Amino acid sequence: MLLSLETHKIYGYVTNTKIKFIIVIDSTNMAIRDNEIRSMFRKIHSEYADIVSNPFYIPGEPISSKAFTSNIKSIMTGTV
Repeated sequence: MLLSLETHKIYGYVTNTKIKFIIVIDSTNMAIRDNEIRSMFRKIHSEYADIVSNPFYIPGEPISSKAFTSNIKSIMTGTV
């Protein structure tokens, strides 16, 4: 956890290639354990690795894949 506020908790994750992911959670509605956050980060990292491994992806360009967006939303809502 990077920061805990009254209304939000902020978590961060850095890959070995210095890619940073941040999750901000509304702490008033959810009681999420640290192992669930770690699992979310692993899944997000896996999705990211899959998208940047695509030979048609240009490094540094924004990710515009609808499948990637859908998968990340599923991870964040817990429907995976």
